Amino acid sequence: MSLQKDSSSNTNSNIPAILLVGKSGAGKSTLGNLLLGRNEFVVSDSAESSPQVCQTALIKINNKTFNIVDTPGIFDTGKTNQEILKETAQAILQCTYGIQAIIFVMEATRFTKEQKDTINQIIKFLGQDSLNHMIVVFSKCRKAPTKDPDLLFNSLVQEQKDFLNSIDNRFTVSPDLDIFEEPDDPIVERHVKNLKNYIVDIPDFYTTASFEKVRIARERELQEIEQWELKTEEQFQAIAREGFHDDSELRQWKETRENTKKKFKQLRAKAGSDAAVNMELGEACFAADSKVTLQNGKVTNISELVIGDYVCCGFENGKKIFSEVFLFIHADHDTVTEFQLIDFMKQDGSQGTLCVTPEHHIFVNGGGTDFAKNVIPNKTQLFISNGEKLVPVTSARISKERRKGYYSPLTRSGNILVDEVLCSCYASAPPYQALFNFVFAPLKIYTKIFPSNYLDKEIHPYVKFLSRGRRIVEFLDDLNISRSI
Repeated sequence: MSLQKDSSSNTNSNIPAILLVGKSGAGKSTLGNLLLGRNEFVVSDSAESSPQVCQTALIKINNKTFNIVDTPGIFDTGKTNQEILKETAQAILQCTYGIQAIIFVMEATRFTKEQKDTINQIIKFLGQDSLNHMIVVFSKCRKAPTKDPDLLFNSLVQEQKDFLNSIDNRFTVSPDLDIFEEPDDPIVERHVKNLKNYIVDIPDFYTTASFEKVRIARERELQEIEQWELKTEEQFQAIAREGFHDDSELRQWKETRENTKKKFKQLRAKAGSDAAVNMELGEACFAADSKVTLQNGKVTNISELVIGDYVCCGFENGKKIFSEVFLFIHADHDTVTEFQLIDFMKQDGSQGTLCVTPEHHIFVNGGGTDFAKNVIPNKTQLFISNGEKLVPVTSARISKERRKGYYSPLTRSGNILVDEVLCSCYASAPPYQALFNFVFAPLKIYTKIFPSNYLDKEIHPYVKFLSRGRRIVEFLDDLNISRSI
């Protein structure tokens, strides 16, 4: 994809850009001409005849000069990921000074799967940071919603409204000039003014570094998915070598293996979109002064734990059982964090309190896990120690408190008794205890040979990998292969 040079300037590399994106035929070039106040860009009659090169022109808004870059249909859904990535990279790299605004032109028609896919493609290839610079402009609107954008907004489906909310509701309309054809039409002028105000009000630039970060994350995730796929296939082959009890098991193995291959294909297609999502599997933990019990019977603060310590994780036949701490997902003694305090009444009548972040998983009700934030006072049951076994008690009160320090130890059993309450070691992602024990299995084996000394406020690299690839956990759950692998 080449770049047509603006006739009024030999270079635009030192000028912030305004990037027009959207599918072919959406009305990007028409909007560009509307902003410029002149017919600078070639406007096509159909998507098939749309320009296949970037068109550029300079514009002044509030005495600031910008370079409008009208892209071809980079995010057309018929293109392969590689084509989109290449064309996006070439367009972004033309804007080396930085991008002031990314204007996404969307037809104001019924919300189609193609429009939804286009939104996903933009976020996937430009990353979460692009939302801070994005403005949506609806094209091909009827007369009434053009005059009153509230009518347009109310006609949108919830997915469109959610997307607009993610960009702080920066949206306007590109009036149809066949309807509003009078010179200096006040409706047209109002929408153009709104758009220009949105542009100059964005405080900083989307940079090539931001795009490069997303691109590298995507490539890294593709490599990690490939490695994970190889490991999973090895596990399937190991099961096959052990043999099957009957034809039914063999059919289940074949079906599960085939479905897994399909899921990995989907993962590769979606790779990189998690770079647009800011959610970590380990972004939850316990307060520094939360109490745990060591194998020697000593009760200590969780902040005093070290790799290799054995902590109480439950009971068996009336005796405490202990599990080795083999990793800290993350830890920091100084950062102030908001915790959820869950009060409960012990069997001796005294009060106990679990201090945990809301996204952490704890064992509740029938023995499954759920987020701490979902605990309901006087309804949700926790499992606490009475010295000989775990007994169910009902939570009494929920409150919040900011405390200094957080720690997130990981035991080989995947669970831990904290403040006398049975808790999972996992957090943030969907609370599937057995599946998380499975996906952490390679790390458990690795640390048996090479013990970890990781203790940092940043999420452990392996957990970051799981965060980027957490769809793996989701599709394992879909496939229900925890028995097989």
